[in-house]
Parts: sequence; structure tokens; C-alpha cells
Amino acid sequence: MIKYILQRIGFAILTIFIIILVVYILVAQFSTNTFATQFLETGTARPDAEREFIIKSINFHLIPDVDNPDVYLGGKWTFIKENPIIRFGYWINDIFHEKTPFGLPFNESLLQAAGAKNIPDFFFRFLRYSVIITLPSFVISAILGISLGIFAGYKRGSIFDSAINAFSLFFIALPSFVIAPILISILLTQNIPPIFYVPSDQTIATDGWGRILLSWLPPIFIIVLGSLSGYITYTRNQVITVLTSNYVLIAKSKGLSQAEIFFKYVLRNISIPLAAMIIPSYIGLLSGGIVIETYWKVPGSSKIIAAAFPTGEINLIMFNTFFFTILGVFTAILVDLSFAFLDPRIKYSAASKHSIVKQLKATQIRRKKFAELAKSPSA
Repeated sequence: MIKYILQRIGFAILTIFIIILVVYILVAQFSTNTFATQFLETGTARPDAEREFIIKSINFHLIPDVDNPDVYLGGKWTFIKENPIIRFGYWINDIFHEKTPFGLPFNESLLQAAGAKNIPDFFFRFLRYSVIITLPSFVISAILGISLGIFAGYKRGSIFDSAINAFSLFFIALPSFVIAPILISILLTQNIPPIFYVPSDQTIATDGWGRILLSWLPPIFIIVLGSLSGYITYTRNQVITVLTSNYVLIAKSKGLSQAEIFFKYVLRNISIPLAAMIIPSYIGLLSGGIVIETYWKVPGSSKIIAAAFPTGEINLIMFNTFFFTILGVFTAILVDLSFAFLDPRIKYSAASKHSIVKQLKATQIRRKKFAELAKSPSA
């Protein structure tokens, strides 16, 4: 078991490295130098102003470092880019910086405006507002979706099952960016604006907790509708698969009650595939709420990404990628390990004694022997 966990952690680290490397190279290659853009927009001819932009570009590793920055004067530097691989090496080094891990944003006023000391502090100040709307949505949609899916599976072919299927298909086909404007239009008729109230001392004093909580309900409702259909459909299919299996039919023939069959067979067998879907699904909700956060002006983590890409804030983009990649990869490991606890029949066997390296060496030796036999005179 320990060996299996260590292997999974090793592959997880390799996966994380490959993902962040690919993302960094793509962003570095196709994003623009924000300081070059500012220089071209201002159109200043003052060497001091241009030199300031050049030094900033060198400090952020956007252009190659030189002994004398004045060689870039005259706008030559606006068409030059540092090698993305070299920039990635600098970024890896910045991860372990004591005061400013993961570097600094190009626009350092972002940290000052948020009252943050570094990029991780800045990111988590926004992430908590994403959690406010995604965590209740996840809990409600998971509990309600699984419950309705189980009932639909037991009532297969009934009017209830048909109604649940129609509901699921409708909201699977209708994306959140279509539902959200409809709900906003309805709420505006009731004088409820699409605004997410941030819980602070000022808003609590002026609006009270009632108005704050009321402003959270519409985005939570939209996310619940969007994710509920997936839970219902998946759970229903799993329940039907188990109910039509041979061991359940044998259990029925032995006279076991519906409750005994459900807890001994159905619940146990659907818990494993449900765990594999439910646990990672929250990561998707947490990282993919850009539509809802935009409509309701939620100052969440999606706002960081939406603002970072147009300005080429690669350090903000990479921390966001790094965080959600780690969360996703290690959640997958947690799901695998949970299988053994959900069903004791599952065991992680030891690795095979067959080694691919040894097989390749044996193949090479055989080929060499065959070549020697072919060259030797026939008997």
C-alpha cells in the first residue's frame, strides 16, 4: 500500500511538472510584453522613460539580460522575447523565494489594492469568495442529485423517472450563460440586482446578513441547476446497472427485503463510481465558475484569470494553474485510496516482478546472439 502511494505521488509530481511546463511555454510564447505595449501606447521619446520599461522587462525576464540596457534603446526591445524555457527556469527559481514566492505581478498595484503581500496571498483573498458560492452548490447538488438518481433508478420507466430524465436533459442542454440572464431578468422585476455582497464590517452594518445571504442565493441556484443533472443521470445509470445484475436477482430470490438489498448491494456498489465522480467534480466547480462570477460580479478566483490573460500576467496565471493542478492530481490519488475503504474487497497488489528494462536487455542480448550465429559458418 505504501509503495503504491509513493508511486502515485511520484507520477503526480511528474504530471504537475509537465502540465505547468506546457502551460508556461504556451502563455509565454503567445502573450505580449505588457511593458512594450505600455511604451508603444504612450509613444514617449524620452530615453529615461524607455529605459525604465526596458529595465522592468529585464527584471521580469521578458527580454534577454544584457550588461548595458541602453543597447535596447530606440524600440528594438519591443520585438524581442526571452526564450520560454529560460523564463520557465527563472519562474521555478521564483517559486522558492522567501518573501515573494511565485514572483510578482507586472502591475504591482494589484497587490497593494488587495492588501496582499505576494501572489499566493492575493489569490486566496479572491478564492474564498468562489468557495462561498461553490461549496453550498456542491453539497446541495450532490445530495439532491444522488437522491433523485437513486429514486429514478428504482422507479425506472415510471412517470417520475421520465420527469427526472426530461429535467436532466433540459438542463444539460441549456448552459449556465443562457440560464443566468433569464434569472437576472426575473430578479430585476423584483428589484433584486445581480450583485454579490462581500461580507465585511461595512456591508454587515448597512445591509445586514439577510441581504448578504440573499445576494448569494441566485448564483448558488444557477450552479446547482447546472451540476444537478450530471449527478442524477450518473447515479440513475449506476443504480439500474446494479439492480439488473445477477447477484441482486439472486438476493431477491432468497427473500431479502428492498432495504437489505439497497444497503448490502446497491449502495456499496454505486459508492465507488460515485466517489470517483463526486470528489473531483468540486474542483471543476471551483475552477470553472467564470460565467457565474462574471454575471453576479463575484470577486472570485475566475476574476483573476479573466483579468490576467489580456494583460499577460503570467505569474498570476501560473499560480492559478499550479494550485488547481495540484488540487486535481492529489484529489485523484485520494479517490483511488478511498476505494479500499469504501469496499474492503479492493486491495492494492504489489507491483509485478517483471521489469520492462530487463525485458529490453534480454531482447538485445538475444538479437546479438542471433547475429553472431548468422555470421558463424554453418555446421
